[in-house]
Amino acid sequence: MDRRYRISFLTLFLTGCLQGNPIPRLLAGIDYLEENITCPDSVFYTPTDVEDSCIVAALACSIKELDTVKVECLDNAVHLESMQHHISMTATDLQKTIDKENSTTDTSECICEDKRLEKSFKDFIQNIRHLTQAHAAKRLSS
Repeated sequence: MDRRYRISFLTLFLTGCLQGNPIPRLLAGIDYLEENITCPDSVFYTPTDVEDSCIVAALACSIKELDTVKVECLDNAVHLESMQHHISMTATDLQKTIDKENSTTDTSECICEDKRLEKSFKDFIQNIRHLTQAHAAKRLSS
């Protein structure tokens, strides 16, 4: 009888803890990148102050720019493979948050590369965090 209670408890516990919400893990990944990567000489294109209809497109732009981070910012990384893995996991988690979205990408705010959108690495990472939180809030209000 005691075994049944333990199994029931563990089943409920794991069901509650293993929900498919990648946002906390994604934010932890963003924090990790911000703390461990410096990229003073590069600029990144990231849309800011976007309309709700362009949040998904802006996140897609950010995913593309994470590939640029891999190329331009890891020259002096101590643990190169680990850093590449963290960048890839962050990009994957971002992709999971936007996969099943229907969003327009034809407005001027949805442009990925424009001189007005150039940001430093720190601003780029902070903007990813902001867009992720805005997207999560938008999904909750829908």
